[in-house]
Amino acid sequence: MNILLDVMGGDNAPDEFIKGAIEGIKNLDQETTITMIGKEVIIKQKLKELYGKELSELSDRVKIKNANEVISNHESPTEALKSKPDSSMCVGFEMLKSGEGDCFISAGSTGALLVGGLLKVGRIKGIDRPALCPMLPTLDGKGFLLLDAGANTNCKPINLLQFAQMGSIYMKNAYGIDNPPVGLLNIGAEEEKGNTLTKESFALIKEDSNINFYGNIEGRDMFSGDVSVVVADGFTGNIALKTTEGIGLTLGKMLKEELTSSLFRKIGAGILSASGALTSFKKRIDYSEYGGALLLGIEKPIVKCHGSGKEKDVKIVLKQAENFVKGKVVESIKERILEEK
Repeated sequence: MNILLDVMGGDNAPDEFIKGAIEGIKNLDQETTITMIGKEVIIKQKLKELYGKELSELSDRVKIKNANEVISNHESPTEALKSKPDSSMCVGFEMLKSGEGDCFISAGSTGALLVGGLLKVGRIKGIDRPALCPMLPTLDGKGFLLLDAGANTNCKPINLLQFAQMGSIYMKNAYGIDNPPVGLLNIGAEEEKGNTLTKESFALIKEDSNINFYGNIEGRDMFSGDVSVVVADGFTGNIALKTTEGIGLTLGKMLKEELTSSLFRKIGAGILSASGALTSFKKRIDYSEYGGALLLGIEKPIVKCHGSGKEKDVKIVLKQAENFVKGKVVESIKERILEEK
């Protein structure tokens, strides 16, 4: 297995992504390799600065693929993909499509990754629309998959049905969860609640015997651990995702303010820190601990790493990508779609 890693995209590129690759390869299977895609001169220079060694001295399972251009977040995704064929993202797409790699990871422009995945790699035949799918925390620590989280702002019931199908397959194949429960994000738990989209989607998902349908789930209950997959249209899902991220950041800041507001509390915070409780709490609410966002419905595995991702995040996403491929998620989705015909 060869994992393709765009080391030029993201706020902390290329340093954190290079470190993530060099350290992350140690946590992957022995037969797995990583290809860092980006400006070769810069990558080699950074390796010297960070480790004082050549790549061959650090790992024989990490390679470099030169790409002289970079797509920024400020560019039009479609125009950038056309005008920058030698960008790290375009080179990654071409390698993935041609079979030179088994999964592509990038922390670059989300828009360019979505458009490139669809146009350059291709949609699975029978899937109406691919979905962007992040993992989010739950009380039991297992996490849940949210889809769609922003790729499709306007959806039809068939899209939500396919999101439920793809999400179920991913959680079963990559996480080993048999018959994962699927919830439909709605304004109430009752079957009759919601708008036309959610009501019609409810009926379709309920009819699919291959889906363990939990029913409607409200936003406040997503993190309970009752469901492994939460389905929503991209507009609703993106709001849920950004709200979750905002709450997590706010809770962290509020906790820090409270624990440093007096000498007595600072002493208490020191005790908590020494015990590991604060570190454990931070880890439990940090969505980046669960990996990046998958792009399901595309012909080959693609993962969006967090734009602000650092070495730790890259290592987690690399393992996530390996499980994505090992679980044969794409192949299983294709088989499922063929069964529907």
